[in-house]
Amino acid sequence: MIGAGLAFRSAGTEGAGYRLLDAFSGDDEQEKMLAGISLVKAGERSVDLIEKAGKTGRLTPNVVRLLADIGGPRARALLTQLSGETGPVGATATESLQVLDQIEAMEDD
Repeated sequence: MIGAGLAFRSAGTEGAGYRLLDAFSGDDEQEKMLAGISLVKAGERSVDLIEKAGKTGRLTPNVVRLLADIGGPRARALLTQLSGETGPVGATATESLQVLDQIEAMEDD
């Protein structure tokens, strides 16, 4: 997992990114934690990857929640887009937008 995180963050290796997404959606808590940290640290690269995952049907509610942790205008735009969907992904995107709003409000104080 550490190798996949390094490959994705440093070189943008898409296969490594999808390995991180799969691990983050899996059951192994240690792998989930390491994958999540790597995805958040990758920032904009992860937003691109999450957007692609949505287009290929690999998007899970857990992955959508990462967008609030990543933050920024592109993550917000993707959350806004996803919030228009029905089902768990749309509901999670709406919740994540609310969390992002709260985070930004605290930063403004």
